[in-house]
Amino acid sequence: MVTIGQVMNKNVATIPVDATVADAINFLTKHHTGGAPVVDRNGKLVGVISELQLIDVVFDPAVKGRSVTQYMTEEVQAVGPDEPLSRAAQLFALYAFRRLPVVENGKVVGIFTRRDLMNYALRTSKLLTDPLLEIFPELNAIDNSREPAFCAAGTESEPLPN
Repeated sequence: MVTIGQVMNKNVATIPVDATVADAINFLTKHHTGGAPVVDRNGKLVGVISELQLIDVVFDPAVKGRSVTQYMTEEVQAVGPDEPLSRAAQLFALYAFRRLPVVENGKVVGIFTRRDLMNYALRTSKLLTDPLLEIFPELNAIDNSREPAFCAAGTESEPLPN
């Protein structure tokens, strides 16, 4: 079993909990990343901040000096380094996450991104199963004998005639 810890980026850049919004924006642009874990002085994960959370306030000068904790997500979905790669794949498939903090004993030890998963899938010769089949085995029972129906953007999909 391939684990998240074997594929994750161990050089994770984090934002300190006492950072301001301006500090967070500078950090994200300097590191060319769309988000980062927010940690306390001991490296414990306390939240995640992303461009999406900051884009609405970036042009308001009064907000730039506020604490990043006012805008971060506190309820963070994190994974452990010993969890299977399929767990991260499941979370990416089910939610709009782009990155998952990797936490061990409460401390951030890495970051695992959708890009890490895609790069691993391209490099490996191992068969990777659909991550949702582990959660929803009944998906296997869906009739795959028909060709998928494609439609133009903005139109409703109708089954193709037989």
